[in-house]
Amino acid sequence: MNSSRNELLKTVLKNNQVRTLVNENEISAEEIDLNLNTLLAFVLKSKKCENCKGLGLCEQASTGYGPVLSYNGVKFDLDYLECSYLKEEEKKEQLKKNLKLLSCNFDNLNLEDVYVNPLRKNVLVKIKECLDKYEKGENIKGLYIHGKYGCGKTYLLAYLAKTLANNGHQVIFAYYPDLARNLRSAISTGELEELVEELKSIEVLVLDDFGGETMTNYLRDEVLGAILQERMINKKLTFMSSNLDEKLLIQHLKESKSNIDDVRASRIYERIRVLMDFIELS
Repeated sequence: MNSSRNELLKTVLKNNQVRTLVNENEISAEEIDLNLNTLLAFVLKSKKCENCKGLGLCEQASTGYGPVLSYNGVKFDLDYLECSYLKEEEKKEQLKKNLKLLSCNFDNLNLEDVYVNPLRKNVLVKIKECLDKYEKGENIKGLYIHGKYGCGKTYLLAYLAKTLANNGHQVIFAYYPDLARNLRSAISTGELEELVEELKSIEVLVLDDFGGETMTNYLRDEVLGAILQERMINKKLTFMSSNLDEKLLIQHLKESKSNIDDVRASRIYERIRVLMDFIELS
């Protein structure tokens, strides 16, 4: 082996991945020399990925694909697989495609992980059961999560919505007080029917902070009632969060600017009960 090839051999063996494969497979110097071109290509390609700052600065021929070296018992193979930056970008694109936010955003929520404490345990167990059973194709009820302001209801539902969207499900997450205002505005613009149909038909619907809006007969009966009725008939997964427990929820549904209507309020309440299990978050 001439001096120049010796130098190349030393260069490739400085690479940790090459050295690990060589040691694990007890590869001789002669075999390394036979595969020197492949090993050198791997080392040079790997250097382009060192200290990479993201896809925008990728130096590989195929953006987002990094070199992967393997040994099959006879020779080394060089392949190219998606790097972590490309996987993360694809994940973001899938999330954008599957998760629609109405009257809200997740910019200030770190949804990478959920902090577990004893007060959240029951709700987290229920959420995990919902996710597991839904992925298996089982018909399940959603959750009506109620608790005091600031206890984490929005965060947990946002995490659930993101998880479902990342798993390929179509989700709408809406901040209900602002959604209610938008629904009322949509009456005059002629967009109400289209928006209501979307809320009826979406695979998974999450309504955050229900009860924070001003209730009207029309909003309760013709809009919310129609949405919940359609979702109940078609067994579509639905979630809500609220500061109102069951007793206060019934009272909220009864009250409007014009009158108190026990029968119609009870209809909405029963649809919520059919669609969701009530659970308190401390």
